[in-house]
Amino acid sequence: MNALASADRSRVLQRAVSSAIAWLLLMTAPFDAFGQVLDQQVNALLANNCGGLGNDGVTGFGPNLASICAVPETTGSVSSGGGAASFQGSTVSILNRVLLGRLEELRQEDQGEGQAEGRQPSSMRFNPLGILSLASLGNVNVNSPFYAASTAMGSSNTGFMTSSQSRWKGLGFFATGRVESLNRDITRFQDGYNSTILGFSAGVDYRVSKTVVAGMLGNFSNTGGDWRGGGTFSTNSYGWLAYAHILPTEKTFIQVTGGYTRNNYLVNRLATAVVTSTVPQNNRTVDSFASSNSNGDVANASVLAGYDHPFGRFIIGPRAGVYYTRTHIGSYAENGGGGIGLAYGNQDIDSLQSTFGLFGSTAYSTRFGVLVHQVSADYVHEFMNHQRQIDVRFTEDLRADPTRFTFQNESPARDYGNISTGLVMALPNGWQPFVNFRAMVGNEQFTNYAGTFGVRIAL
Repeated sequence: MNALASADRSRVLQRAVSSAIAWLLLMTAPFDAFGQVLDQQVNALLANNCGGLGNDGVTGFGPNLASICAVPETTGSVSSGGGAASFQGSTVSILNRVLLGRLEELRQEDQGEGQAEGRQPSSMRFNPLGILSLASLGNVNVNSPFYAASTAMGSSNTGFMTSSQSRWKGLGFFATGRVESLNRDITRFQDGYNSTILGFSAGVDYRVSKTVVAGMLGNFSNTGGDWRGGGTFSTNSYGWLAYAHILPTEKTFIQVTGGYTRNNYLVNRLATAVVTSTVPQNNRTVDSFASSNSNGDVANASVLAGYDHPFGRFIIGPRAGVYYTRTHIGSYAENGGGGIGLAYGNQDIDSLQSTFGLFGSTAYSTRFGVLVHQVSADYVHEFMNHQRQIDVRFTEDLRADPTRFTFQNESPARDYGNISTGLVMALPNGWQPFVNFRAMVGNEQFTNYAGTFGVRIAL
């Protein structure tokens, strides 16, 4: 009897010690107990035969979670891979900037007869796709400042059409594509990944007057990637964007946009937990993929203003803009996960960004056509998107009143920059091949590179 009593006291002491350790880990973390890294929360809930779940034995649990909780004399657990589960909202600030972009473009529009150096350079700046693509524009205007600068070198303008010849009653059509690399570093709150984004956009615009152009575009993109901790993901995005381009003065412009995007997220992450027992042979390892299919809606709006000043063949000017997005991610539940798959509540994310930058371009005439080189740099600051509490439960917690818990995602980078450079060759008869490259700089969480290339043929 004394031996049995001693063994019971030993088991009670071991449970008390393990509970104290779990409590200490939570209390000494830099955030409160209801806002930990997901893996820490899972550890605490599974410790001591899932005592953190407030379970009555294993009643009301699915078979996998019940099996984990039934491991004899469970003293604790170690889990991993959970940080990947917040992927859907992790790139809001980044993709917001990528989607709306810098709203810069080479726009060669008819400026009227007899004008040359004094024409509004701002009328040639606009890109609703966020990436340089002359596909959205008319042909080279032989009366434009770019062309006037290039012909000063002695080149002929024979064979080039004005933009008015490439439009039908002020109507224009465009299409462009993009390729991007978006990689995330591993942090305490988020698993790292490598991803590639492929996108395509097409649309139409209409010249309402000499100072106003309005239009709309549709776009599609796919983001596919691999978790560094194991697993894959794929996001399909479908959306539209309406815009208006206004020229208040000869050298200034204002750009207004508004749009909507529908996202479908497919995520397959590796969920792992090692459940430790006082009896070594009763140790249990969970190593299973948890998959989910969820949807999100993104509404966006932006205002960009700029000033352009010509210096011979060069044009340079400042830019300032404000970008806002509202992202809603619907509730969803993961399949699989070996008992530690998660079910999520609704999520709403607001992002408000400001951007300040400088744009420059120059043009050279060659015997093949006019070559336009553009460079830009801007600084981005995020105001509204903060570290969030994400509400979840285990999908196999099937009780009428399941235990819900929260974890924190990564706080987005507040400040970073973008730099870009591009080339457009305006050829005779409306052919316009182009290439552009953009890089994100100064973001401690992400690395992002984007490129576009293609050719435009006048309709």
